[in-house]
Amino acid sequence: MLTANELRKVAARSGARDIGNVEIDVILTHLLQLFADKGITDHVAFKGGTMLRKMVFGPRGRLSTDLDFTCRTDIPIDDLMLMMLDALGAPYHGLSFRFDKDKDWYLTDEGCAANPVCFHADNEKGVKIKLQVSARERPVLPVAPVAQIAQDYFPQLGFAPAAIPSLAFEEAVAEKIRAASQRSKIRDLHDLSEIAGRPLKRDLIRGLAVVKLWNSGGPGLSYDRLCEQVRGAADYDLGDLTNLLRRDQKPDLDGMIRRVVDGFRFLADLTEVEKSLAADEARKNRKDAEALVVALAAA
Repeated sequence: MLTANELRKVAARSGARDIGNVEIDVILTHLLQLFADKGITDHVAFKGGTMLRKMVFGPRGRLSTDLDFTCRTDIPIDDLMLMMLDALGAPYHGLSFRFDKDKDWYLTDEGCAANPVCFHADNEKGVKIKLQVSARERPVLPVAPVAQIAQDYFPQLGFAPAAIPSLAFEEAVAEKIRAASQRSKIRDLHDLSEIAGRPLKRDLIRGLAVVKLWNSGGPGLSYDRLCEQVRGAADYDLGDLTNLLRRDQKPDLDGMIRRVVDGFRFLADLTEVEKSLAADEARKNRKDAEALVVALAAA
């Protein structure tokens, strides 16, 4: 694990506002490597904001503070939880872990999670990190190992960061659309605004978003509803996002909203099957949903 002095230098070189978030980024890199070494990544697909930073946006992306995965094999979720707890049972490259085994983890039919305090010689108090694995649904698109985009501190680690099996980019985007359709969270808005400027496989992303929201139950994909959600400025914590950006970056709320509204207009162009599933809040039309999943996986 990097020393406090090394972390300060990384923060200065990267222009980070908060050395604590740089420390978390380094810790997350260690945890990914630990999970790869212990075989946990053989059963899960990396997803979420940290995946986008490490595999898509790189050092200029916003910092993220947790690790999210989706289970992708037939391993029983309680066995996967035991693998996670075992992995956190011993120090790893100068990083140690502690947690209350009665309070800092949970297991349900829909997934498992652990919230270890990660500490090292220069931070005995440590940082609590949220690790979560969803078993609610399997990835639709093929999962493949993805190399982590190089960070300038990588040469200071005691290992070469592994390629991590991750959701396909289009599926990660669809999950962000699902999240932004269901809540007004500044991190989702920022990520979608960054994604909007990239070349996108629009039909594939739209179909995946339809499936993701159908699986969630409740309201299906609606471009109008998404726009209403992303315009929910009263619920946004600009300070939270600002703290995760570099000093030379200032959040432009109006600009982010505009980029998302303009960049995702293609979500309104639903096919007849997609319209049917988007209106199927009771999730009765499983046959069409399954057929769409098969078609998307083959795309």
